Amino acid sequence: MAGYRAAFAVGEAELIKGLVNIRMHAGLNTPGPVQRAMAVALGDEEHVRVEKEIYRERREILLAAVRSYGFSLSESQAGLYLWATLGEDCWKTVERMAQLGIIVAPGIFYGESSRDFVRFSLTATDDKIAEGARRLHDAIGLT
Repeated sequence: MAGYRAAFAVGEAELIKGLVNIRMHAGLNTPGPVQRAMAVALGDEEHVRVEKEIYRERREILLAAVRSYGFSLSESQAGLYLWATLGEDCWKTVERMAQLGIIVAPGIFYGESSRDFVRFSLTATDDKIAEGARRLHDAIGLT
């Protein structure tokens, strides 16, 4: 969805036509400068490679810590988030993480099927990801 915010989406032609129509009538037209910036950014393959590596490293660090803490994960190979569960209501997990100084999004915000999940963001800085991982490890005595 990050690309969608800047008016970039790929998909079946009829679906895209519908999305364009909704955005147009809702007044969500993306300004020309943003469109031009996206065209430049999307043409930069090195930038894409670097960003993929940054998120891969963050994912590796946080994934190990989340698993060590006892979370089960909704597996994915990429993305900006980790979806994890301790097998309890998301609000209980949100409270657990808050006590460790870690902010997670409650899964219920994203639908009933995510009630037992929380969402860890990989969009934080490398330092914050490392600190979150350290706090999870500290909580179970791994550091």
